[in-house]
Amino acid sequence: MIEPKKALKNLKIYETALFPEKWEMKLDSNENYIGPSKKVIEAIKNIAITDISHYPYYGELIEALAKKFSVKKSAIALTNGADEAISAVINTYIEPSDSIITVTPSFSMPKIYAAQQGAKYIEIPHEKRWEFPFEKLVKSVGKDTKIIYLTTPNNPTGAIIPPEQIKYILEHFKEKLVVVDETYGSFAPYSCISLTKTYQNLAVIKSMSKDYGLAGLRVGFVISNPENINNIKKSLSPYNVNEIAVKAAVAALSDTEHLEFIKNELKKSKDFLTKEFKKLNAKVYESHANFIIAEFGEKTDYVYSVLLKHGIVVKKFENLKSLRITLPTLEAAQKIAALIRPKDVIVFDMDGVLVDVENSYRLAIAETYKYFSKRDISQEEIQHAKNLGGLNNDWDLTYHLLKAAGTWVPYDDIVEKFQQLYWNNGKGCINDESLIADPKILKALSERYILGVFTGRPRVEAEFTLKKFNILKYFSKIVTMNDLPQERQKPDTLGLEIIKNSVYAGKMLYIGDTIDDVKCAKEFRITGFGVARTREQADLLLNNGAKYVINNVNQLGEFIR
Repeated sequence: MIEPKKALKNLKIYETALFPEKWEMKLDSNENYIGPSKKVIEAIKNIAITDISHYPYYGELIEALAKKFSVKKSAIALTNGADEAISAVINTYIEPSDSIITVTPSFSMPKIYAAQQGAKYIEIPHEKRWEFPFEKLVKSVGKDTKIIYLTTPNNPTGAIIPPEQIKYILEHFKEKLVVVDETYGSFAPYSCISLTKTYQNLAVIKSMSKDYGLAGLRVGFVISNPENINNIKKSLSPYNVNEIAVKAAVAALSDTEHLEFIKNELKKSKDFLTKEFKKLNAKVYESHANFIIAEFGEKTDYVYSVLLKHGIVVKKFENLKSLRITLPTLEAAQKIAALIRPKDVIVFDMDGVLVDVENSYRLAIAETYKYFSKRDISQEEIQHAKNLGGLNNDWDLTYHLLKAAGTWVPYDDIVEKFQQLYWNNGKGCINDESLIADPKILKALSERYILGVFTGRPRVEAEFTLKKFNILKYFSKIVTMNDLPQERQKPDTLGLEIIKNSVYAGKMLYIGDTIDDVKCAKEFRITGFGVARTREQADLLLNNGAKYVINNVNQLGEFIR
């Protein structure tokens, strides 16, 4: 195998999807949700054969851009999207001994292009969200700094850099190239393009993806003084932008009314979503782009999954506990808000409620008991012990039964034998479980309520069973024994508290089949439902705090209605 150059060897590829997915709303990549002007579509429809068979001509587009931004035609270099503009600027000016300095978090491609050149890429983190760390950046500029890379408005924060700070940087670092990425500039209150006439060390990068809706055609450009542009063109292919994209861009620039419509519609959407998210106590940051970023904290995964379930994909930042949402129309924004407004919550125990465990857990208890005691035990004896409460974990229950029979066995030995019988890496009697809950009923409930699971199972076993029966998708939050400290397992209420804090919860109810389940609900001061097959078991659950008792979980929907 032929090895690439050292700078590329460990560089990760920026992966892109090969085929489109069928989203109802694709709001994860900041494309223009509304789409391009009708004039763009007409221009594409009227493409001539020679527009395809001949190499492209750029004069008309360069003239249109020069007129729009009041710059010389010689101050513009066309590129295949803003990505190529970034690449070309870095390729033109950066040597391996140079460094680029910027602020993080921000767009990842400049870092990748710097790595391709073997150059250092210095990232100055925000000290306060999302306030531009001006002083720290200025102090960090070194002798080897060749490019100061600024993004305003910034992705993913939506924040802008105060113009006076940009001017300061231009004035005090005249020997450095200051690159200002204005990919989202059409939505901002100011642009640095006019400064290119005054400062020879300034290059502004623009795109027509976010504002004009031409993301699929890849149209970008660099504006700088003519001498810089001549140098940058040396890093570009001579025919880097195709003729269809050129004609579409000219048509887009001619329709100023469509751009204003987009900006006005997105502002309405932004104001509405900001107001709705704040009602949910989410932290929403001021954005000057075509997206907003909101911190949902512990509820981030819930909001993300609810939207995804309804065909709406947004960008999740795990480390920031935030979602970045491309702004859609106001009507679409109203749908998003409706989906995540607080709903009542139904939390299910698994064993004996969702899943019949007589041939799995109950069998593993009996067989483990028999292995160590050399005696059989009846299901009635097992149920009697469960009715005592405090033995929600079947390892604890088996240990209790053996101890009560006068057989002392180290706890770890019991766990090992039990797991060999029950789990055995997914090959044990866990496969003999049957589903009690009707998936159609769970689906109907999930459309009206938030569903959760609070179980004493280990997570791997809980998810194995829920996936096996294809019902995992109906539950917004699952809490297992692995999510809780040993001293706070059921009937402690921590599991219910975690679920409540993970979703936007209205009223809650918990449905289980043991004393520990109903005691947990009572202690948490929510409605407790019991599931019982016998009158004796029903009375026991009612006496220990169950508000209602039903024979089968499938009666729940009709009962609570």
